[in-house]
Amino acid sequence: MKLILFFNGWGMDNHVVQHLKIPPNYELKVLNFPYKVQINPDNYEEIIAIGWSFGCYYLTKYLIETKLSCKEIIALNGHNCILGNYGINPKMLDFTLKTLTPQTLLMFYKNMNIDSNFKIPEKDFFSIKMELQYFKDNYQDLPFIFTKAFIGDKDKIIPAYKQKKLFIKKNIPVYKLSTGHYLWHKINNWQYFMGGEHIHEF
Repeated sequence: MKLILFFNGWGMDNHVVQHLKIPPNYELKVLNFPYKVQINPDNYEEIIAIGWSFGCYYLTKYLIETKLSCKEIIALNGHNCILGNYGINPKMLDFTLKTLTPQTLLMFYKNMNIDSNFKIPEKDFFSIKMELQYFKDNYQDLPFIFTKAFIGDKDKIIPAYKQKKLFIKKNIPVYKLSTGHYLWHKINNWQYFMGGEHIHEF
């Protein structure tokens, strides 16, 4: 058996990926904040690690701390250094925290380019805000570990051109999705990220 280990984005729950088909001979483990991983690597012949958005940062942190061996480490609209030159301006993060209300959170979802099938995460507002505060308070620079990246060319949350700049600098394959930050309405199978049928270089 093989494992897809997925680290979800800020404030999200399993709903965003529940429609994706799991390839034969794979199990799926979805991690949401606070990303408590409970797996026995010895149970799997290979592991594919995937992060989306802030999940890329927490995936990086987990893999560095545990030294877990993965066949692929895939970034979706995110990476290990989300704050700064290759990601979100720290002042924008501060502004988002200071102005975050249930109403502005809904505006944030719209800025992700969600579709009509998007389900509001089953998390209360204060826990979602706490996640963002925790991220800000504990953020640190982490080494680059990714082997492949997918970027929504209309991503405004973590600007697509900044993401692309980092991955090209690191000389790893970068693939373009015709999406914003929210990409799940264009994907129906985890196999998509593992190669083959579709992908176009950015």
